[in-house]
Amino acid sequence: METYENLANAIILQAVKDYRHALRYLKRHPHTQDLDSEESMQDMRKRALRSMIIRKEGERDEIEQFFRSGWFEALSNLNGVALLNKVRSMEVG
Repeated sequence: METYENLANAIILQAVKDYRHALRYLKRHPHTQDLDSEESMQDMRKRALRSMIIRKEGERDEIEQFFRSGWFEALSNLNGVALLNKVRSMEVG
């Protein structure tokens, strides 16, 4: 049973780390309308930045879904939404 708990804790801890990393990236590099412009699409650096921002937004969204999922509930007795809110307030606030 202890091995299962260690694995579950490691999965949750990694999700928190990944979530914090995505939030930090998105805080430094917000998705602005100018990145979606035709002009920006011609600039290789802006196109790469936009691509990374979209990737990080996807990671953030997937991790948020995980914390609200039945799988999270199976792994832990923690309140996933409360944990999400706590991490978000630490990173964004």
